[in-house]
Amino acid sequence: MERGDDVCPVPESGDLPPVSEITIDTSCPACGAPGLRMRSLALEIPYFGGALQTTILCGACGFRHADVLLTNEGPPTRHRLRVRGSSDLNARVVRSSSCTVRVPELGAVMEPSMRSESFISNAEGVLRRFRGVFEFLARNGDSEARRRAARKSLGVLERMIDGREPFTLVLEDPSGNSAILHEAAEVRTLSEREARRLKQNSFTMDLRPDASRARASR
Repeated sequence: MERGDDVCPVPESGDLPPVSEITIDTSCPACGAPGLRMRSLALEIPYFGGALQTTILCGACGFRHADVLLTNEGPPTRHRLRVRGSSDLNARVVRSSSCTVRVPELGAVMEPSMRSESFISNAEGVLRRFRGVFEFLARNGDSEARRRAARKSLGVLERMIDGREPFTLVLEDPSGNSAILHEAAEVRTLSEREARRLKQNSFTMDLRPDASRARASR
């Protein structure tokens, strides 16, 4: 991916950091149109350091891909946090587009795909993203058993969002670009075997009636 010549900083708004926008010499992966635009924004994430947030846009078809890149990229990592109450729901979560997110108590897995986007949120925000998947499955599951399982999981999920149901949040990132920023978070390096087993550039969505398991690429 090569950078074009027309670099044009987007004007600042108040005290916000400047956003740079360039044309990149590559074709859109969705429609093949040339001349994608890339916007980038330098960020300073508390307790975590510098990062670059990028967004690639196609003016022809509307394709959009966002990512966050840490300036101090590390080894493949696994972050785990046991969320025990409402105060832990505020734990900052940095998820890159290569990261797999899990909530084992729900059997819920958010895996990378070709159109995965990064986000900076908190533990509650991650649950709300999963809620959208379960709501979809509750309406559109391919069997009544799966729709019923999704509705049951939604009840558990709502208690988690309210801070009344403890749960475990796990982030696994082969690029080392994701993190849970909380003093109680457990961090360890993934083995080469563990990193290879993580799915990338895939799309799955599944809900098993016997395990209430949901998968989504986001």
